[in-house]
Amino acid sequence: MAGAESPARLNFLAMKIGSLLAHRGLLYGSDRNLENRLSTISRALAWGFGLETDIRYCPTHQRHYISHDPAQWTEENDAEGHFALWRRHPDQVVALNLKDLQGLPHLVRDLVQHDLLGQVFLFDMELIEPEPGATAKELLRLDPRIQVACRVSDRGEPVARATSCPVSDRVWLDEFDGPWASAATLRTLLETGKQVYAVSPDLHGGALSGSRERWRDFVAWGATGICTDYPVALARSLGLEPRGAQEGNQ
Repeated sequence: MAGAESPARLNFLAMKIGSLLAHRGLLYGSDRNLENRLSTISRALAWGFGLETDIRYCPTHQRHYISHDPAQWTEENDAEGHFALWRRHPDQVVALNLKDLQGLPHLVRDLVQHDLLGQVFLFDMELIEPEPGATAKELLRLDPRIQVACRVSDRGEPVARATSCPVSDRVWLDEFDGPWASAATLRTLLETGKQVYAVSPDLHGGALSGSRERWRDFVAWGATGICTDYPVALARSLGLEPRGAQEGNQ
């Protein structure tokens, strides 16, 4: 049909800035001094991005805290302030990387109290649980409205397992050892009703140039969202200008 948009172009138009996930709140690349800080995440959300971040539990204080690596709980990294911040941006996706299995009832309670169940999904439980799928089942037992993602990767996490997963409507698609997913991979997942969030190569040490190439693939294949350390560059590749990015134009 004359003038019809290509599927790739249509997905460029459909992808929203709120589903571009700023990895640990970062905007312009990896930075251990800035990642997962409340001020960093606040800016990423203020600019319109979705978020990927990490959560842990401190049994001593019986509190959750935001950190990729094990750390001491402090008032600054306490998850409560982060929860309140996320709720002020209800249209932006939050992918919450579950780093330990303690305190799950506390976590579910807090997500409910902050009205975050429709905004947040939990993922990466498979990397730390002794029995695959047990954590997702426990979370859903605590509250059936909890959203979880099933992992698909080149590390023994097959597509077939995700498509048959009855407790999850979304997939975290990871490429540890280089590109392996294809248009057929995404099509198989999407046809079973799964949302697909794809990991950008830069999260595993890849160069920005290679990430840009992979972004084009993921978008053309219909990915729901992309997680990257370079969300500003990703947004601009889609013709989107983040709110406030001019003040930190890099």
